Amino acid sequence: RTDNMCRSPLLLVACGLALLALASGQGKPRLGKDGRPLLNKPKLELCKKRSYHEKYGKHHYFLSWRESWTKFEDWDWFNARNYCRERCMDLVSFETPEEYRHFALIMHRDNISSTYTSGRKCNFQDKGCDAAALQPVNINGWFWADGNKKIPATNIPSRLTFWSRTGQAGVRQPDNFSGKQAGSLDNVKDTSGLTVEGLQEFYDEACLAVLNNKYNDGIQWHDVPCFFRSKIICEDSELQMERIRKEMGVDVTVPITTDNS
Repeated sequence: RTDNMCRSPLLLVACGLALLALASGQGKPRLGKDGRPLLNKPKLELCKKRSYHEKYGKHHYFLSWRESWTKFEDWDWFNARNYCRERCMDLVSFETPEEYRHFALIMHRDNISSTYTSGRKCNFQDKGCDAAALQPVNINGWFWADGNKKIPATNIPSRLTFWSRTGQAGVRQPDNFSGKQAGSLDNVKDTSGLTVEGLQEFYDEACLAVLNNKYNDGIQWHDVPCFFRSKIICEDSELQMERIRKEMGVDVTVPITTDNS
């Protein structure tokens, strides 16, 4: 049972995600043998007929606030990824400044307070996040989860990043404000519930969201705990579309709409 399972600090992340999903009406995430949630696989019919509201470059984009049945929905980061992945998409990865500015302008025009990206901090135990090249992880451990492409170091200005100069603590992002506030767990025999920095994984600000002027800073990037609730942008995922092509022999590059069905 979820309530009994959540008494263990070792499963904070899995429990938190499961409870949030149930509360919002989203599907309960699958759990692996270690009690951690698993990402969903793409579903052929959802991929073929995925809805989109914007086309930029070669990719289609789903904007949750523009869809009638999701316009009032907010997601945590993990369930957001699952929603996108089932449709051969993933949370958006802003790999060029032009792409980011395009959607920042849409957020401004639509008056959207926040949206999730696939940006993630490599903070996991026993997953290679303790590699020397990623230390410290809050500077060198950020990446786009769809394709695992590295995000430039956060302590050096880059035309590819748009981290805010302020946040809840009034300092430059990412600052892991809530992670540091929560601190580490005491008397833990199994450290699987902690980050590579020894902090509580559930509260660690390991996910990248775009916030709309929350701190009078314009539309900028912020690190947030992954249970933070937000609107989402899904983007076509080359990885998931290729997976469908290889496993089922179907090309889902172009969604089926009323115009091309």
